[in-house]
Amino acid sequence: MLLPFRLSSYPQNERRPLTLYNIGCHGQHHVLRPSGYLVPQCFVVFEGTGRVDFKDGSHLLLGARDALLLPKGLAHEYYPLSDSPWLVGYIGFKGTAADEIVSGCGLPLCTVIRLKDTRLLRIQLEALWEMADQPDPLQAAVTSTKLYEFMLQLSEQAETAAATSAVPHGTPAEEALRQAAGYMQEHYSEPLLMSNIAHAVGYSVQHFQRIFREAYGVTPHAYLQRIRLRQASLWLEGEPGLSIKEIAGRLGLEPNYFVRAFKKAYGVAPGIYRDQVTGAADDR
Repeated sequence: MLLPFRLSSYPQNERRPLTLYNIGCHGQHHVLRPSGYLVPQCFVVFEGTGRVDFKDGSHLLLGARDALLLPKGLAHEYYPLSDSPWLVGYIGFKGTAADEIVSGCGLPLCTVIRLKDTRLLRIQLEALWEMADQPDPLQAAVTSTKLYEFMLQLSEQAETAAATSAVPHGTPAEEALRQAAGYMQEHYSEPLLMSNIAHAVGYSVQHFQRIFREAYGVTPHAYLQRIRLRQASLWLEGEPGLSIKEIAGRLGLEPNYFVRAFKKAYGVAPGIYRDQVTGAADDR
């Protein structure tokens, strides 16, 4: 599925709760946005692996079946991590209730959202892309409805969607949580103690765990575990020569524990997962 960049042809001064600004799906190249983007963005990865860097030094890894929502005006850059195509579908949106709709769907910002399936999202993305090029203003309301349905489907498919954040944007607490999440993303292979992370950002362990769960929908330990297992899946997909023991060692986990945790998160053992994504089982 390749959908060239398309700017919505509908009037942009209409006051609808949710409107389409731009849309597309293609192999992404290096994009630098030091001032962020004009509107909030939604990314859905269908193939390949890439990285998103933020001004504070934190970063996110995005692979197939991952989604990401970014607010407008947030400085960032993104780029593929290999020569293979990084096929990303994207939607820019706006509207009088755009932020509230995203929050109401339980979709976190600046957090990797692992998806159960992308087939329906792909179909909806293609439909929205077709509608974006129709100049008929009467279709604007239909497109707005379809965009809302896309957000609902994204929420339905999300395995890692967080509850509505109880931490107001722009507060010291939000910045502390972003620092904590960034630290876990940078140091996932080290033996991290939540007490150390909590104290590093200025909170007691109990308070840190409470506000982190309110903001991200999971405990800090579960968030760290998700980062580790997501990285493991990328190694399984992209480095077939690595043994399961080596991958566990890279993550700082005991091999048997790693296998159990991976199977619980992905439904299959790491070796079977690698066979499925690389097609090795079909070559035997």
